[in-house]
Amino acid sequence: MAPGDTSFWHAAVRDAEDPDFGPLWKLIENRERVDIDLLYGDSEGGQRTISRFSLIPGVQTEAWVGLVVRHWNLDRPDPR
Repeated sequence: MAPGDTSFWHAAVRDAEDPDFGPLWKLIENRERVDIDLLYGDSEGGQRTISRFSLIPGVQTEAWVGLVVRHWNLDRPDPR
């Protein structure tokens, strides 16, 4: 994807028996910040990158704000 382009991802933990379900549910129920580290790469498995997404509850609203707060490159030096 080109810089500045639009993309999306979906995630779900629907099974109450999943070990991640309880802790995640408590964060959401208590309106606490949720951080998700997502590993992705190109279709050939290269250019692997981890992006940290944060879901932050709104202060004066019931809405949540989604942000990308950090990126790590795994297959090449960090460009910074």
